[in-house]
Amino acid sequence: MGQLAHLVNFTDISNCEVVALADYRIDLAARVADRYSIPKFCASHEELCADSSIDAIVHITSDDAHAPISIDSLNSGKHVYTEKPMATNLTDARRMVETAESRNRQLMIGYMKRFDPGIELARSILDELRITNELGLITHVRGYCFKGDWVCSVGQAETTNESYPEIESRVPQWLPRDQIQEFYQFNNVYCHNINLTRYLLGEVGALKFANLDSPTKLMVLNMDGYDVILELGSVTANFWEEGFKVYFEDGWVEVQSPPPLLRNVPAKVSVYKAGSIQQHIQPQSDWGWAFRRAAEHFIESIQTGNPVNPSGSNSIRDLEIVEEVFRRF
Repeated sequence: MGQLAHLVNFTDISNCEVVALADYRIDLAARVADRYSIPKFCASHEELCADSSIDAIVHITSDDAHAPISIDSLNSGKHVYTEKPMATNLTDARRMVETAESRNRQLMIGYMKRFDPGIELARSILDELRITNELGLITHVRGYCFKGDWVCSVGQAETTNESYPEIESRVPQWLPRDQIQEFYQFNNVYCHNINLTRYLLGEVGALKFANLDSPTKLMVLNMDGYDVILELGSVTANFWEEGFKVYFEDGWVEVQSPPPLLRNVPAKVSVYKAGSIQQHIQPQSDWGWAFRRAAEHFIESIQTGNPVNPSGSNSIRDLEIVEEVFRRF
């Protein structure tokens, strides 16, 4: 992810200069720095924090490392972009936000799917339909993610034989040991679907139901006058199965997400309008890769001072819902 989804973009943005790279695996750091023409590499993020010439730190690390590295980076005066999920427990997530606010630094969480041009188009259509009431009220929403092939033969990352560094587990203290791996998987993958629910439809009211006992996990989220059912699982396939279908009284809007590493292919949007003259249209968004557009947004926000989207404070809600799911499990 660090190499093929992030470095490939940050090193190519014209108004961004990647000046240093850190990895505990120093041989890997040297290889990657050479591949992407990065002038400096080192063995720890602390060395990046100590470099006064660095404005921002992008860290693509194990989920448990998100909070400690973010807090160190923010305290050193750097803006921070970290991958989702923002943390592996709510206490850490809140400390991240408190640190960003006290240091007046930007903290962006990598929910890049918000920047998919098709997702943006679907949201604009949904917003307009709720204002005009052309299709009536929303009655139900089905969200789903069964994953599949997310890499799409995008390329090979640099590798070495160095051991992967040991990372301290930071899952909630109340979480039973036999649920830890399930928590990591759920929090890492399906936080996207919770976050997209909030982005497309507005803030979640409450978690009405959750079931983790079967291979397909189910959640029911209460919205303003309707429910969202999230169906979350996996399938071995050479495609990516993820999307939302929003049912109105007189039609529906559907958006289907592309595989994450499939470049420049946006989500597909379709709209069905019932009535005397039925219409089924598939509006086309611009081409664009969500990862690239998220990186550009982070750089622009630093330069202009405009808030990042989503910020750490916005993203806490996703982890609140994940923790509530597991408290009920």
